[in-house]
Amino acid sequence: MIASPQRLYIITGKGGVGKTVVSLAFTRWLRQQGHDATHVTFGHHRLQDSSAPTRENPLAAWADVPRWALDLEESAEGYISKRIGSVLAAKWIVRTAFFRALVNMMPGFSYVIFLGRLLQAMQDQPQRVMVLDAPASGHALAMLEATANFREIFGAGAVYEDTQKMISKLYDPAYTGVRILALPTQMAMQEATELREAVAQIAPFDARIFLNQSLEPWRVALEGAPLALRAKLEMEREVRARAGDIPAIPFSAATDPEELWRDLSPAVAGLV
Repeated sequence: MIASPQRLYIITGKGGVGKTVVSLAFTRWLRQQGHDATHVTFGHHRLQDSSAPTRENPLAAWADVPRWALDLEESAEGYISKRIGSVLAAKWIVRTAFFRALVNMMPGFSYVIFLGRLLQAMQDQPQRVMVLDAPASGHALAMLEATANFREIFGAGAVYEDTQKMISKLYDPAYTGVRILALPTQMAMQEATELREAVAQIAPFDARIFLNQSLEPWRVALEGAPLALRAKLEMEREVRARAGDIPAIPFSAATDPEELWRDLSPAVAGLV
C-alpha cells in the first residue's frame, strides 16, 4: 500500500484526451493498493426541470470500481438541509423557481455546490480517496476558481464561512492533486501547459501533466508500420523533447476491459 495518497485527485484535460478511462483505471489501481477509493463524476451544471437519461459507462465491466455520479439537485438539497436542519424545507427551496434561476444564472455556482457535497462526504469518510473525472480544461479551471469567487461575492455569513472551509481543503496541495492529461501533440501540450500555469495562479496545487495514449512503448512494433503511425510517433518524440520529462500513459488498442487494465495499470500508478 502506498503510504499517503492525496485525498482528492482531479483528472482533467481537453475533451477527448481519455479522462474517464484513466481516472477509472487510477481508481481501480488505488483500490488494489488497499485504499478506499471512489470514482466521481458531476452531472448537469444546471438545475433541470426533468432528469436527463444516464449514459451507460463503457467500462461498467470494472465492477470493483465504486462510482458516484453527483446530481446537482440532490447535492443542493444536502447542503441546504444541513444548513437549516430540515430535509423537507430544503427540497422545497431547491424546487422554487427563484433558487433554480439563481443557480443557473450565476457562473460557477453549480461547481461550488458539487465541490461542497464532495468535500463534505470526504469529511464524513476520512479514509476515502476521491478521483474526480473532472470537466474539460476550461470548465475545470472555472470549477477551481468558483469557490474563491463566491467567497469574495458573499464576503461574510454562512456561505462565506462554508467556502472558506472548502478552500482550506481544496487548495491544500497535500490534500488535492490536479492531473492534466494531454495527447502527444504540440498543440495539446501547449494547452495543458497553459492550464497548469493558470491553475498555479489560483493556488499552489500539486498539478502535473501526463501524456496519454503514448506510442513510445510501441516503438519497436511500429518500425514497419504505415507512414502515418510513424509520423505520429515522431511527433510525440518532438513533444517530449520540448516538454521535458513528462510521464506517459501508453496507448492501448485493447477492447477487453481486463486487457485494457493490464496495459494501463503500471502507468496510472504514476498519478499518485
